[in-house]
Amino acid sequence: MRRIHDGVPAALADEPDAVHRLRTSVRRLRNVLAAFKRYLDRDAAAELRSRLKELGDVLGKARDLEVRAQQAAAAADAAGLDDATRSALVDPLRTAHLHAHAEAVRWVRSERSRDLDRLLAEWAARPRLGDRAGQPAKKAARRAVRRQAARTLEAAPRLADPEAAHELRKAARRLRHTCDAVTREPVRLLGRKAKDLGEVGHRIQSVLGDHRDALLLAEHVRDHARLRTDDSRAYDGVVDRCQGRALSALATLPAALGDLQRQARL
Repeated sequence: MRRIHDGVPAALADEPDAVHRLRTSVRRLRNVLAAFKRYLDRDAAAELRSRLKELGDVLGKARDLEVRAQQAAAAADAAGLDDATRSALVDPLRTAHLHAHAEAVRWVRSERSRDLDRLLAEWAARPRLGDRAGQPAKKAARRAVRRQAARTLEAAPRLADPEAAHELRKAARRLRHTCDAVTREPVRLLGRKAKDLGEVGHRIQSVLGDHRDALLLAEHVRDHARLRTDDSRAYDGVVDRCQGRALSALATLPAALGDLQRQARL
């Protein structure tokens, strides 16, 4: 909770990587609340997760456009596009990012944000626990990690569906955040095995993130090229590089899933 509070000023100023850090802190707390929901007051936890999602969504729009603009510029340079063609591709993304960041700033300065601040302060002072909160902490931590590992493995067989790949990525991210929550100070309940499992979750999340980013950028470039009245073939090299990056990322996924399956028993 403190990371969210402390990360807001830099994100509002759009300092390098600040929106990403704040978005990660928001996601981390949402995932930990979800992973341990059986030990919390369900209604109170659902309310906090809903408010965090609002903040995460507006931050996500700004961050995704920031990344896409950076990747589009790098791909355009690698494909050797001339300055005018490169600008036509990249500048609209940068403009859209500025608008999305302004929207995030408005949300953070809104009454909805102040409501979230009050909720976070209340939870920090007195966590809203449920009836099962009296169970031994290490036992609860181990069960939470096992559940998230199983959830991630259950999502893996459906990878042919792009939306299923996105769900696997989200499951792997929650696994990572759950493991982090119980292996790092000041709450260090589990040891090396859980930490290794979290690292595998991070690998899966990163692989699928790189894959998704590359495919979305390729789609953006194709859409942009279709609107051009001049020779759109100049963008073919950018699309090819995006698709190559997507395939390269996905090629490392089977090994990561194999590691997850081997390490899933704690």
